[in-house]
Amino acid sequence: MQSDLRPRARLRDVDLRPRARLRDVDPRLRLGAAVAACCLAAGARSPWTPAALLAVACAALRLQGVTAGGILRAFAPAAWIGGLAAALALALTPGEPLLAGAPPPLDAVTGEGAVRAATIGARVLAAAAVLRWLSRAAAPAEIEAALAGLGAPAALVELLALARRFAGALQRAGGSAFSAAALRGGFSRPAAAARSAGAIAGVVALRALERSEHAAVAMQLRGYNGKLPVADRRPSAPAANVAFAAAAALALTLCAAAGGAG
Repeated sequence: MQSDLRPRARLRDVDLRPRARLRDVDPRLRLGAAVAACCLAAGARSPWTPAALLAVACAALRLQGVTAGGILRAFAPAAWIGGLAAALALALTPGEPLLAGAPPPLDAVTGEGAVRAATIGARVLAAAAVLRWLSRAAAPAEIEAALAGLGAPAALVELLALARRFAGALQRAGGSAFSAAALRGGFSRPAAAARSAGAIAGVVALRALERSEHAAVAMQLRGYNGKLPVADRRPSAPAANVAFAAAAALALTLCAAAGGAG
């Protein structure tokens, strides 16, 4: 009986979740795949390539356990930027009217403008999805170790590390300032909203300067010598590296081919 139970116990000890398997992949490969995907999306001439990248990134997030609602919430900040850029491209691109005889402003929409707007929107959403996947697939310390391992300047790695440490504090400062302005009716009228936005930006900037001064003093008191320590990369599995590299290359190739076929 004991010989029958031992293999099952070993199987229960093995974590087969996709996120657990990604920990065995070298963080430099994970970072490189994300950067390559963002570059492919940024340089795409057709909306089909970033759309395919968006689908692949969303599928990878679902495999990591992110719900559909969580994926949509991650797109909220990027949707504003992409929507504004797409609207400008749609309105300002000259060419033959797409909807001839339509009432204004639809009569100003051109076919080239519609394609350009779709491409820009897909680029922004694809990059947001890829970066969201990277944040789930690699811890911030792993990304910093990967950058250091790839030969990135030490000043850049240190800047990213400090920004990561203080991003949450600044976000809380901005949230508290926004809540205070909203409770005082600072967004009831457009003019008041503009003044409130300026006040919130000022509060966040002052908090950032104050915290940076405190952080500089604290770092000096703790023996800071001009270089922040970077965590060592954890050992990776060669088989996992090969499998991930092959899967990433195949996915990027198929996405690029989708743009050519479209």
